[in-house]
Amino acid sequence: MVARSPQGIGKFLASSKVLFFVSLFILIFFSVNLTKEVINRKDLQQDVDKLEAEINGLESRNKELSDLIGYFKSLDFVEEEARTKLNLRKPGENIIIVPEEAGVIAGTNQDYSTILEAEVEILSNAQKWWNYFFKIVYDAS
Repeated sequence: MVARSPQGIGKFLASSKVLFFVSLFILIFFSVNLTKEVINRKDLQQDVDKLEAEINGLESRNKELSDLIGYFKSLDFVEEEARTKLNLRKPGENIIIVPEEAGVIAGTNQDYSTILEAEVEILSNAQKWWNYFFKIVYDAS
């Protein structure tokens, strides 16, 4: 058995193919793990960004709802609801109810009372369809 000097072992290992393949294996192993960690970190950062955006949206929605609750608790809201739903009024205040069909109708200058006084011809459903398909128009003048 030949004893090798420490310098001879170093030269042997440095020039050895075994050392090259072991080093290559270690390099590939660490490169693969590093790549997995980078991808994992990127995915986690995307998840964090999504959650932060969701938190910001929920905080703004929460602020809107808080403002709405504040409005519902205000006297302005109570007064508006009392006026519209319960038809209440303040002392000394007069309420005028205007029918929806009153005023100028369909671009004519006839008001609601004039239309009520005019004779209205009542047609059956079949007559209305006949008139619709054959474009029979009655002149109201």
